[in-house]
Amino acid sequence: MSRASNEVSGGALAVAAAALTVYHLSELYALREATGQFYVQLLPPALSLAVMAVGVELARGRLAADRFAGRLLAWTAAGSIALVALGTWVFAGVVVRGFPLTDPLAALLGLATFGALAGVLVGVYDVRRLEQERFLERLNRINDTLRIATQELVDETDRDRLEQTVCERLIESDPYDAVWIGRYDPDDAEVRPVAWAGFDDEYVQSIVVTVDDSPTGSGPGGRAIKTGEIQSVPDVFADPTMEPWWDLLESHGITSLAVVPIRHGDSVYGFFSIYTEREDVFDDREREVLSELGETIGHAIASIEAHDRVAERERELARQNERLEEFAGVVSHDLRNPLNVAAGRVEFVRRESDSDHLAVAADALDRMEELISDLLALARQGEAVYERERVQLGALAEQAWSTIDAPAATLRTEDASGSDASGDSSESDRREGADGDLGPIECDPSRVRELLENLFRNSVEHGGADVTVTVGRTANGFFVADDGPGVPEGEREEIFDVGFSTNDGGTGFGLNIVERIAQAHGWDVSVGESADGGARFEFTGVESDPSVADRA
Repeated sequence: MSRASNEVSGGALAVAAAALTVYHLSELYALREATGQFYVQLLPPALSLAVMAVGVELARGRLAADRFAGRLLAWTAAGSIALVALGTWVFAGVVVRGFPLTDPLAALLGLATFGALAGVLVGVYDVRRLEQERFLERLNRINDTLRIATQELVDETDRDRLEQTVCERLIESDPYDAVWIGRYDPDDAEVRPVAWAGFDDEYVQSIVVTVDDSPTGSGPGGRAIKTGEIQSVPDVFADPTMEPWWDLLESHGITSLAVVPIRHGDSVYGFFSIYTEREDVFDDREREVLSELGETIGHAIASIEAHDRVAERERELARQNERLEEFAGVVSHDLRNPLNVAAGRVEFVRRESDSDHLAVAADALDRMEELISDLLALARQGEAVYERERVQLGALAEQAWSTIDAPAATLRTEDASGSDASGDSSESDRREGADGDLGPIECDPSRVRELLENLFRNSVEHGGADVTVTVGRTANGFFVADDGPGVPEGEREEIFDVGFSTNDGGTGFGLNIVERIAQAHGWDVSVGESADGGARFEFTGVESDPSVADRA
């Protein structure tokens, strides 16, 4: 029943009870001289006053929900009629047996009053029971709605399947009759239906909802997109903003609906619209839960879009890697072959007649070979390191040092305690002790060896042929230092950039390769000043034997 019938039901009960009260009080006044009968007659007006109070509370909506007012009034009437019928039957038996009745009307009205109060009490109990059942039903429906969010949406990776799943699961919850989802694009003024359940395709495709100031944009769908808040319509035919869709709604028996925005943060992806044939479905608690569901769906869509962006980025990176591999193949084969031919011909000609021009050409060819080698090395250093081995850092340093063409240079190793692990080095054995107690590290040996080779060559190029290079351990990594001129403080931030070099003959790739190899291992690298005033490259975040850190 509507709110008006609730007031009418309560008012009618209060008026009837007031009339009974007036009658019983008049009877009570007539018996004021008869003391015994007077006190007995006090009960009917008291009962009628109680029924009148119930009518007032019912009219004010405090005793029962609007939809149960008629049911409570029916119980009241049934109680009154039942007792009056019982009394009439009893009085008829008394009269048949020859006993006269002095005032049967007063007796019957007293029974009617008592029956009305008894009916009210039974009705209140019955209404409260129904309200409890409705409450439990609503809780179950809310739990079903939340289950959709927790079980169906979290692991879904396809937006189309996600939206269709939401529609199918929602109509499993009574009393939802139909659901459809519309997507919103800020560049398009119209909301497009993309998924639905409980409707035929023709109906959904005929729905027009816009996000503008037109009649189709002023309804609950347009408001939900504009405000980002749930819009509920208890009676679609009492809401003038629903007029553009009245014919469609009437043809499907729709009474009320709720439009829930699908949003995440400041982004609104669309809405889902729930239809029902019953009124008074979307109360405060249910609207709150539906709003939370809209946000959960929005979060899931944002995650799917992020996943799609990452997948597309991975595909693009894969395409770039393929092009890079093709480039490396061209550089390695198609450029090196003619370069080797040119270098061989220059060398052959120089044997017959030496010339400064040939020397310059030979240097240029050597330079090209160096550039090609560094480019190929640079191309593979972006790859992450997935398989590592536990190897001795000192052994890697020795292997890397053996490739350096600088007989006068010296390699020293310094263990974690700071002492020289190399012992006394002689000119004839400049690598003595290079595999000293530097301890093990977890790494890709070939790539770390290349890292060390680049640092050693950098030290020789800038520190001279007699430079001393030191490899040592720190508490969480290792360092490579030399006694050369060092790196000016103003150049330390850009020294790892591709192409940056302070040496006119350098390619500018060596230190960038060093940084990329470190990053591939998950290490950090920094440059500073060594104890001898030269350059010191320090690597941190290196996995190693805990005893090394303890000694440090």
